[in-house]
Amino acid sequence: MTDKEQKLVKSKVAIARHYLPVEERLKNFEEVNLGYLDLEEVIRECERCHQCFKNSDPKIKPPPCMKYCPTHCNSREIIRNVLDNKIEEALKIIYKHYPFPRSVERVCPGYCQLHCTAGIKGDPIQIPMIKRFLVDNYSPLEDYFKCKPDLGKKVAILGSGPLGLTVAFYLRKYGIKVTIFEKHDIIGGMLTTEIPEFRLPRAVLNKEIENLQHCGIEIITNKSVDKDFGMDQIFDLGYHVIVIGIGAQKAKSLKIPDKDPIIVIQALTFLKKHNLEKGTPNLKNKKVVVIGGGSTATDAARVAKRLGADVSILYRREKEHMPAGTVEIEDTENEGIHIEFLIKPKEFYCTEDKSQGVVCQKIELGDIDASGRPTPIPIDDFEIKVEADYIIEAIGQDIDLSGFDTHKFNISKSNTFIVNEKFFTNVPKVLAGGDCVLGSKSVVDAVAHGKIIADQIYDFLK
Repeated sequence: MTDKEQKLVKSKVAIARHYLPVEERLKNFEEVNLGYLDLEEVIRECERCHQCFKNSDPKIKPPPCMKYCPTHCNSREIIRNVLDNKIEEALKIIYKHYPFPRSVERVCPGYCQLHCTAGIKGDPIQIPMIKRFLVDNYSPLEDYFKCKPDLGKKVAILGSGPLGLTVAFYLRKYGIKVTIFEKHDIIGGMLTTEIPEFRLPRAVLNKEIENLQHCGIEIITNKSVDKDFGMDQIFDLGYHVIVIGIGAQKAKSLKIPDKDPIIVIQALTFLKKHNLEKGTPNLKNKKVVVIGGGSTATDAARVAKRLGADVSILYRREKEHMPAGTVEIEDTENEGIHIEFLIKPKEFYCTEDKSQGVVCQKIELGDIDASGRPTPIPIDDFEIKVEADYIIEAIGQDIDLSGFDTHKFNISKSNTFIVNEKFFTNVPKVLAGGDCVLGSKSVVDAVAHGKIIADQIYDFLK
């Protein structure tokens, strides 16, 4: 093979990321994906970039990585700046789109990477890991903390999750005072309560929240619309606009019979108790079955594994249809967690000999449904029993509208707020975004909404 051919082969293969060895990670909750460790690795990965449409206006003909990113972050230009040794320019692009990028890049599903053209005939560029290295190893730029002069306007935000934090940051940059009201006693929403430390170390998240507060964002915990105040009271306090960013923190439940005496746990409850150290069950040497195929399911399974359980996941479609990210699925399997595909729970059982678990039906896949995936169709007379001491349900999340006048707001059949193209609800001066509009989506989707909402509020108030 000639030198030219060897270079071509190398250019198709991604520079390997670093991972905590499996035998170590199962003993603790330390971060698993360590990303790139030095700038040389990052540069070598950047050199593989095709620089798609580099001579075109990105607003007219964006590269795929920019087009498919919910925030429309121009990763091609970030890579170009790295190669030109313009690290500060690369950081400017990142912080323009993400106010807390160290956290975002650790949990982002990587839509940019999924649509990278280098992935057509080789490995896609590891874009999230490139951006993560930059924000991990270089401090925020000096103007990160600078805000425009006070406009004399105040905005109230309900919820301190990714949507609320993003809206708050960009409004402060515009010189608008912001107060976040959080119903719980912790800040961060699902970033804090749902995502385990082996994916998002709490020290990383807390530092970024601290940075946001240094920008002048006021956060008040233990305050909610269903217990402490109503929307009208917030306006009476002098706020000009309200933003609803309450997320999707209400777990959906399987509607199948005979749960008792099987111990069934909601994945959100399980993860929250673990993350906040508020009492998870003793899973040592227990059989745990997780039902679902999203990030919440893989997170719950991996936590249970670290707590000493024998864990398996049941999913009703094939691996390529799982909502969880590719890396999360790979990590789950690498950690010895078996995923059973094409299987669906039918009922829970408990016999006189204390055998218990879940009766499942095998599945065949039909036509494509509204989700863009094939419809799971149960096969009659084809059932199997799966024994379990604990069953963790991770089949989706809903919006908790407690405290909101659903007769006053336009609410969709999916139990989400209906908004116009500028994210305003039908209630004057009230906007909504993130999961409570989209349904349960990724962190980066909420961040994208947050930036747009901040811009819309600024235009409305100025």
